[in-house]
Amino acid sequence: MPARPAPTVLSVDRTNKTATVKYPSGAEIEISVKNMDKNQLIKVGSYLRVTWNGTPMHKSLDEIKAIVNSAVDGSPMPTPAPKPTRIPSSPVVATSIKATAPSGSSLDAVIATMVENLLATMPLGIDSDAVTAIAETVMTQNLDSVKSDLANLSEAVRMVRPVVTEIHLPNGEVRKLDGIQHAQFPSVLKILQKKRNIFMVGSAGTGKTTIAEKASQALGLQFSAQSFNSQSSKSDLVGFKTANGVYVGTEFRERFQNGGIFLMDEIDNANPNILGTLNAALANGFMAFPDGMVKRHDGFIAIAAGNTYGNGATAQYVGRNPIDGATKDRFVFMDILIDENIEDAMVASTGLDVRKATKWTMIVRQCRKNVADFGLQVIVSPRASENGAHLLDAGFTFREAIDMTVLKGAKPDQAEKILTGVAL
Repeated sequence: MPARPAPTVLSVDRTNKTATVKYPSGAEIEISVKNMDKNQLIKVGSYLRVTWNGTPMHKSLDEIKAIVNSAVDGSPMPTPAPKPTRIPSSPVVATSIKATAPSGSSLDAVIATMVENLLATMPLGIDSDAVTAIAETVMTQNLDSVKSDLANLSEAVRMVRPVVTEIHLPNGEVRKLDGIQHAQFPSVLKILQKKRNIFMVGSAGTGKTTIAEKASQALGLQFSAQSFNSQSSKSDLVGFKTANGVYVGTEFRERFQNGGIFLMDEIDNANPNILGTLNAALANGFMAFPDGMVKRHDGFIAIAAGNTYGNGATAQYVGRNPIDGATKDRFVFMDILIDENIEDAMVASTGLDVRKATKWTMIVRQCRKNVADFGLQVIVSPRASENGAHLLDAGFTFREAIDMTVLKGAKPDQAEKILTGVAL
């Protein structure tokens, strides 16, 4: 009769000498130790951490019962009684399997004879207990690897799966945006729906510009953007007239007059002289342009984006200018933080192998945490994750990628702090 599948031992009741076991089918039952078969007894013995003094499946059922019963009782394991030595009535010569001498002179004949002799000394049949033990060992050794592979596969599917965001507008209209959206996107959208001008503050690469563009799509508004710098002039906003008196307009004029969202990117890098022009545009219903006064469209909304709050240069952003309080007063301020889901999507879009991608993002985030913990004036943005992933996909090493995207010439003492706890 074939042995039943080995169960999993859940508990042992020493008082009643029973064990609660669970079979692969899911059934849980309580069995008396005295009624157990060999497989069940071995499982109970292993659960009680008995010392087998050899391989248990090579022992007889009675031997295993004695060992397990002693463990259940809590008494010392029985010592097997020595087998009596039979004194032969006449001398007995020890015998052994007689090996056949290799016959024939060819190599094939010699090998065939050796195999035949070897097979003659091997026991026939299959030890089901041994097979079960081997299978369980192999499965245990590979289980962690399988779990890791499944987790990586699940993460890969999550990152490449198409995402569609539905936007439900107050008028009942539903708009759909392709791709994952920033975690703070809904908050920005609520502010814009109330037609409030918003100033988004965040470190480089947090997605401020993308949020503004996606918000205009969600609201069904035209979108224009202009990046400011110290050389920006008033004409960049209001336009100018040529020598022939022909007016040359701007994107700002288009949005101010016809409605839509206008993004003033890097506003804290702008020439302070042009911000006064913005004040007039944001505060009044009309604005003077080179070709005359223009009424502001009811659907005009301004978004400002900067790396600072407009209080001047910082250790990280040394080129930033102070912004007049009157200008700042025209905006609602919101901090834009790094969204790691967006960062994951950026890395996934590079096509980098999922295992390398996972390791790389973990490295970048550890570096980012170290920068914050040590108070270092270093920027580790999601762009570092994306750029590094492209480098890795091109064949560069992790060390080379970290040097080119995170360290970027950092001093040795800084680099040591940034790489604390990082395994490359």
